[in-house]
Amino acid sequence: MSDANPSEESTAPQPGTSPGRRLARNLALYTLARLVLVVILTAVIMAGAWAVSVQVPMIVAILFAIVIAMPLSLTLFKGLRGQVNSDIAAVDERRRRDKAQLRARLRGEAEPAGSAGTEPGESGRGKSGKPPKGAAEGEESGGTGGAA
Repeated sequence: MSDANPSEESTAPQPGTSPGRRLARNLALYTLARLVLVVILTAVIMAGAWAVSVQVPMIVAILFAIVIAMPLSLTLFKGLRGQVNSDIAAVDERRRRDKAQLRARLRGEAEPAGSAGTEPGESGRGKSGKPPKGAAEGEESGGTGGAA
């Protein structure tokens, strides 16, 4: 991270949170902000109608507030919407990477380089710590396991 721009650090992923958790939190905040905006606009419409002595049904005020809040939230909550979009991209990328790894394992192929799975010192062992199929410890390669 650079010391030059502190605003980049605030939008960078936090080390202790997963992309899915960040997405859920940011999406909840964005949804809550939009709902609060609708409530505020409804109150403004109702107050404006009361000020000019016009009776406006609550449902009409809410519907107008929703219509007004849609484009307004795009500009007012641009930063939060950008965070939600980047979190969606991160979750989607992780899902695609996991899917590709699963398909590679199902085909019996080795995992692509740098795609995790084994840590240093595990040499040939999977996540479970067991050797791969057909390579039990002490077994000679090429043999059938029976006496000749």
